[in-house]
Formats: sequence, structure tokens, C-alpha cells
Amino acid sequence: MNPPAVSPDPPSRWPAEQNLRSWLSHLDARGRLGRVRSRVDPDQEVSAVLERLDGRRSVLFRDVAGAEFPLAGNLVLSRADLAEAMDCPAPETTTRYLAALTRPRPWAPVPDTEAPVLTHRLDGDTLLSRLPLTVQHEHDAGRYLTSGLLVVRDPATSATSLSINRMLAVGERNLRTLVLPGRLRRILAATERRGLDLDVAIVVGVDPPLGLASQVPGAGRTVDDLEVASALRGTPLPVTRCPANGLPVPADAEFVLAGRFRAAVREPEGPFGEFPRTYGPSAPAPVIELTEGWHRGAAVFQTILSGGREHFLLGGIPREAALLRTLRQAHPDVVAVRLTEAGSCRLHAVVSVREGADGSATNVLLATLGGPGAVKYAVVVDDDVDIHDDEQVGWALATRVQADRDVLVVPRAAGSGLDPSASAGVTAKLGIDATVPADGRHRHARMRVHPTRPEWIERFLAEAATS
Repeated sequence: MNPPAVSPDPPSRWPAEQNLRSWLSHLDARGRLGRVRSRVDPDQEVSAVLERLDGRRSVLFRDVAGAEFPLAGNLVLSRADLAEAMDCPAPETTTRYLAALTRPRPWAPVPDTEAPVLTHRLDGDTLLSRLPLTVQHEHDAGRYLTSGLLVVRDPATSATSLSINRMLAVGERNLRTLVLPGRLRRILAATERRGLDLDVAIVVGVDPPLGLASQVPGAGRTVDDLEVASALRGTPLPVTRCPANGLPVPADAEFVLAGRFRAAVREPEGPFGEFPRTYGPSAPAPVIELTEGWHRGAAVFQTILSGGREHFLLGGIPREAALLRTLRQAHPDVVAVRLTEAGSCRLHAVVSVREGADGSATNVLLATLGGPGAVKYAVVVDDDVDIHDDEQVGWALATRVQADRDVLVVPRAAGSGLDPSASAGVTAKLGIDATVPADGRHRHARMRVHPTRPEWIERFLAEAATS
């Protein structure tokens, strides 16, 4: 089955019709989409290609051995990609996301008879074997679904919860699902206490804003993640109802699978390569039993490379937004937050602050290390340092830090359970104050260049670039 054709002349901005297909066209028009036409093995060949091209090129695999559908991966290469998807400058992705959390927008209902995702049924005895699920790493437990948006409804509020969970495929209709502490685990536990199964819909093949909306950290019971996704877009998100259980699902996704978490059923899941680029262990996991599925015409399946840039950024920017909101509540002089790729957009944070009194940076450090997420290393810099430029951050560390004065160590703090250096999630945390002391600003004045004819500089640069 051939993937959808891409537009030869798409508009300069990502169009109002925002879905996986328009995103593929957007990437293609900018020379960022590659195609693999030869048949590839889903056992580590797909992930080997994605790993080699991580951060550099998106890939559309036209022929995955044993599967009926093509497969797309590496669909977010950088923060700039997400900025394009959210129609904002790259340094403003965090504040743009925070605005969507603060002001979610209702989605647009679409009748099931008009929803593209419900055009074709996945009928018959086979289901999961027809999909291009992959083995990503040599010690993974098997074929995994890594890009599915798991949709459930909070029974207390009817708000929609989205999450991306690693799901191990066993047989044709069984998905063993890692459910970490958070909103989904609370909803599942509340349902199981009543002795009931929990209805789910799994959506595959979506645009980047939907992926971001699935990662809302610490969401309260009243937050509807589909409304966050709607606020991240140029137009309201089109949503239809899953025929099997009535759950709201994006109408122009590529696939939707319906099923239920079986109450109190646990089966071994893992190991699986995770965000620290090491393996998460095997453990008993909740089980989803699939009942049926649907897909668009000429549907394209989607995968997310675990430990790749897409994995980091989709999870990192929502965590940045949550941390920024927490820090600003107590420290209004906080300008921006970045979770760095070196720390998998989870473990390392850089925070910029406006010039303040001595001691304020230490308070920001403590709030960062104790805030939402799993940050274990934090650096605070003045706002003359571009936190998105690793060289500038390194320069601040080199010229503004004295280890005996500016380094803070917090022993035995709660961290990430997936951090291999931690002990059962207990870790030491490190904070570095890389701001300039209030009484030393004259010594740290940055050298500047002030040409007498600044208006000529652009002309000179243009000449230099073309000669």
C-alpha cells in the first residue's frame, strides 16, 4: 500500500489542516524527509537507520517486511521542528506550550461518518502482525508500539487523558503496557478498585502538537489533554468518537485501535531501551486486550525511536513548561528554562534569571532540583547567556563559577527510577550558580564590538558570503 503523495508546492507555513500527512509534506518540502524504498527488517534495521539519521533526517520506510503499511520515523529532528509545528520561534516553544496549558481550547466535533481515521476497519483474525511494529534494540523483549497515544477518560471528571506508553506486542491482540506513576496510573487504579476493565483507544499517526499534548506533566483531573492539543494548533483539533467505546479520538489520525485494560491482570514486560540510553528492566505490567481497529486510506504508521531526539523533545518541552511555571510562581525573575539533550531532556536543566541579589540563584537552584520532573543537575545563568547555546553555557561555567563557592550538592533526593546511576530512584543532585556576583559585574562585563557604521555590516556580510 502506497503512502499518501506529498504536495509538490506546499505553503510556506504549515497549513491549517494539521495532521501527520501535512507534517510529512512540510518536512518533504524543506528537504528533511528521506525515503527508503528497499524492504527493511523490523528487527533493528529500522531503528539502525533512524539512529544514524537522528536529528538530521526524517524517514519514510515504504516496505517493512511482514507489514501491510509504510512506516514513518524521526518526525521531530530538533526544537526548531516543534517551533514550526507550533508556529513560534524556537526559543519560545516552552512558553507557547505553557500558554496552551493555561488556556486550553475546545476541540471541533466530527461525525464518525466523516472521520478519515474510521474509513477502513482492521478486520479478521490478525491485527498486530499487520502493523510495522519494530524491535528497536538488541536486548528488547520483542516488538514494541512506541508512538501510540493511549486515550482514556477520567471517570471522576470525564476529562480526556493522553499518554505515550511503551507497549510490548504479544500475539495479535495483547499489549503489555508500562504505566509509570502519573495520571493514567491513578485512573487505572481507581477503575480496578471497582473491579472494572478500563476502556482505551490507541491512536497512531499524528502531528507533533498532539504528541506534545500527550506529555502534560502532573495534569490535574480537570485538564483535558485534547483541549491542550487544540490550543497548540492554528485551528481547533477535529475529534470524533471511537465506535467501540465512545472515547474521543483525533478524526484525522492514521490509525485507532480499541480495547480495554483487563482489571488486575499483569504480565511480564521489558526489558526495553529507555530515555537514558540504557535498558528499563522487566516487570509485571498491565495488559491491554485489543478488540478492533480502523485506519485511513493509504495509512502511514508511525514509530518513535526510544532514546532519539523526538523522544527527548516530545517529553522535554512539556516538562520545561511545568518547571517554568513552578519556578516563576516563587521567583518572578526566572526568564527561561531548558532541559538539555545531553540529559535526555529530563536530567539536566539550565535556567536563566534576570540580575538579582546575591543568594537568589541558590533559591532557584533548590526549586529546580526539587521541582517537577527528574532533574539531577541544574545550572543557573544570567539572562545575557543564551541557554540554547551549549557553548555559551559552557563559557558561563568557565568564567563565572568557583567550585568552592558556587556548587551545591543535595544527597539522597528522589530522582528517576530509570537513571542507572540512582539506587531505587534515590539520587544525589548537583546545582551550579553560574551567575555573576552583584559586586563583580564590572569584572565580568562582556566585551562587545560597536562598529561606527553598523548599517553597513549586513552589506559586508552579504559580500563575504557570495565572494
